[in-house]
Amino acid sequence: MNQHVQKMVGDFFAAISPWSSAYTSARLTFIAVRRGTFLDILAARVFVASVFREPPKSWFQAGDLEAGQVELSGGVVAVAQAIEQIASPDGFEIAERGQLLLRSEDNQNISVGPPDLIHAEGISQGNRLAVLTMSGIRRQMLVQQPQTDWMLKAAVHPFDSLSELSIEYGLGAAANTSTTLEVVANAAAEVFALSTVKDGKADLGLWLAKNLDKSKARLGYRVIDKGVVVNRGSVEGDKLDWGDRSGDIVGQLLLEVPLGAVVQCIASYAGHAHHLRWFADPKTYQNARAAVLSSVDQTGKLLRGYLLPELPPKGKAADDFESAVAWMLWALGFAPVSFGMNAKTRDAFDILAVSPRGDFVVVECTLGLLRAESKLSKLSAREASLRKMLATSGLQHLRVLPVIVTAMTKDEVKADLNAAAETGILVLTREDLEAIFDSGRLRFANADHLFEEALQRIADAKVAGDSPLR
Repeated sequence: MNQHVQKMVGDFFAAISPWSSAYTSARLTFIAVRRGTFLDILAARVFVASVFREPPKSWFQAGDLEAGQVELSGGVVAVAQAIEQIASPDGFEIAERGQLLLRSEDNQNISVGPPDLIHAEGISQGNRLAVLTMSGIRRQMLVQQPQTDWMLKAAVHPFDSLSELSIEYGLGAAANTSTTLEVVANAAAEVFALSTVKDGKADLGLWLAKNLDKSKARLGYRVIDKGVVVNRGSVEGDKLDWGDRSGDIVGQLLLEVPLGAVVQCIASYAGHAHHLRWFADPKTYQNARAAVLSSVDQTGKLLRGYLLPELPPKGKAADDFESAVAWMLWALGFAPVSFGMNAKTRDAFDILAVSPRGDFVVVECTLGLLRAESKLSKLSAREASLRKMLATSGLQHLRVLPVIVTAMTKDEVKADLNAAAETGILVLTREDLEAIFDSGRLRFANADHLFEEALQRIADAKVAGDSPLR
């Protein structure tokens, strides 16, 4: 392993050292191509955590393609050693399976970037993920497409594609260019998932990984009533009431809150935020539109099912998805009108929504990739047409925000994200749709604020040369 790789690995583990004692468990998961006794990595991740709640997946093999999950013992020291071996020519030995390695290009070194200590994949879930990414040879040097996908379809346990196999083994969608090894450190402190807000009382909890010092933990909170923060504060871990709750040792905090208020909780350790969650009384709404939507969809399963369909889609999933996006926009405070499901108007817009200030949101909906059926190009053309029409009418002061909403995950559409960023289009993926249900957005929505936030994301993406997705 070259000196630069050693330095980046060292920097990664130094950054998580204040809570590294929490990482008593580690799991190596990978997809690789067999070459004699060697397993050349296509994609691999090493997860470090205090506990894994799911058992490792069984070994998979189809032709020369293999996938597996291996438990690593010995804490972060053993993980660092395993990474060093995987990045070496001799590889990391897996008993009775062979040597796993990340192969580099001929006469070149494995490349590695600086540690990403708050990874975007975790942000959308309110979770602190520290990630170190190492890249090897080009993926096409190991597998050919579509041959590989068709080989997987014929496996004893069939998969539709390499991407589906990759997602099944916790690797996200298959890499598009280089082979990769990622080291992922999960949050060491979490807001207890079974915390509640009910009848003006908040029962909040802090879960902390074993081996960590409770006095270095903190449970923070923000109480939001009618869109305004009315109370904020925090309690140190050693001042919480610790006890067994549903099998977990959790520190409890009780708060009085206004009826209908939403509470954001933040779990911190050693001065670093690790995890956040939102809680609200399920029977009380401060957003009249969300209350109306709840009366129509009393269990919430209809909207969630339409917005988060099973893929590949079946039946009228595309129409249901578009309807649900319009419902969501209405509940968030916009005034939407749907054109896409009418044969005579679908060439104009899928959905057009207006904020309370009068700004426009042009929405394109898709269950698939962003550039499928030229959707990005169509959205750009529709945005330009609307801007021209507004200017002709002397309404050029009104702003237009182009948005494409997909039912696919960020990993699945990442090949298209740069194209969207270059054209100033905001991308909302499955993670963003899931976050709407988890963040309390529907309970105290402010459409004008959401519009400004979206514009800022697009501006940030243009500066960073990356996707508008955060």
